[in-house]
Amino acid sequence: MLFTLSCKERSVSNALKVEQKEQAIDTTLEAIFNKNELMGMSVLLIDDGKVQWHKSYGLSNVASGSKVTSNTKYRVASISKTVTTIALMQLMEKGKVHLHNDVSDYLGWELRNPNFPDIPITLYQLLTHTSGISDGEGYGRFSKEMIAEQLAIKALFAPDGPYFTEDMYSKHAPGTFFNYTNATWGIIGSVIEIVSQMTFDSYCRAHIFNPMGMHADFDPAYVDDIDDLAVLYRFMDGKWTPQTDDYQGQKPPRRLYEGYKPGQNGLLFGPQGNLRASAEDLAQIIMLFLNKGSIKGKHIISKASVGMMLKSHWEYDGHNGNTWNNFYLSYGLGIHRITNTAQSDIIFEDRTMAGHPGIAYGLLSDMYFNTQTRSGIVFITNGSQLAYTYGKETTFYQVEEDVFKAVYPYLKK
Repeated sequence: MLFTLSCKERSVSNALKVEQKEQAIDTTLEAIFNKNELMGMSVLLIDDGKVQWHKSYGLSNVASGSKVTSNTKYRVASISKTVTTIALMQLMEKGKVHLHNDVSDYLGWELRNPNFPDIPITLYQLLTHTSGISDGEGYGRFSKEMIAEQLAIKALFAPDGPYFTEDMYSKHAPGTFFNYTNATWGIIGSVIEIVSQMTFDSYCRAHIFNPMGMHADFDPAYVDDIDDLAVLYRFMDGKWTPQTDDYQGQKPPRRLYEGYKPGQNGLLFGPQGNLRASAEDLAQIIMLFLNKGSIKGKHIISKASVGMMLKSHWEYDGHNGNTWNNFYLSYGLGIHRITNTAQSDIIFEDRTMAGHPGIAYGLLSDMYFNTQTRSGIVFITNGSQLAYTYGKETTFYQVEEDVFKAVYPYLKK
């Protein structure tokens, strides 16, 4: 009897400690939320291979007063690139693509840097941001006009095309210089469509999201409940100003236009940044990597593909890339690799991480993990009244640095 009571007492004590820990995390994060004057915020922590907690703060929609919940989805920006890479790796495993082949072989038209017309551009270079292609001025115009004008992706990259600008192509030969870019992921998306003969969003839905039990999508028209989609804001002229996803309770039409053929324009569904996902959806992506390519007993990509994605394929040597103020110092395949360099890319001081950040339309997002400690973090906000400024100790933004510091004490060491 005494032993039974002792067990009960121990159980109550442990439960109390867990509750106290969660209250401490909640109090700290709420202070960070208020200090940075955010619109909404989601923070999720994975430790020991499990989601330990997930906190939500603020509003997803200021007009309706909707609060951020565990179901809230955001346009998570460049975290999308990791999911796009998973899709391509699946097709590589099936022998439909080869990363070191000339990408022109898949496109059906020649893609070349006009400064180096004899050097092929490969999928490998595109995945590692070393293709020698940049986001030129024409990329923005193309993105705004591509649906109304039913444009083909070739029009963006053709040196004699209407969207060509000199700043699109580097003076560095393909494969020699890292320069982070979004436009090139339209090429990757086009290849995925061509070899699968499916639109990019449909492919990801059928081969990634549905098998993994995720409620994410690259087309907001397929979001289960449009009211669960956060509006992204910037604070302008003294008020919150919607930047994207302000659908006011009405689902938008599908982005696919009549007569579209797979591969015509891989930017249509935004493989570079259009993923709508919740923090819990991103946790599923983290778990996929922690479990070496499988989740809930379902194989998504091979252990070898996981290893290829996480491996360093580019590292800064002082001269071979644009680091964004020492933020990008190592990159895998669609994966940002943290090096824990002092005053630079640090999340948690005792472990290096891999994953991806995102920034667009007022949003900041992070999805990072460590496979050895089986830990990870997701942070998302849909806007701030304050301008994002770099952290005092790292090259992440101050609000990200604050969140990382707040949750770090609660990880197992």
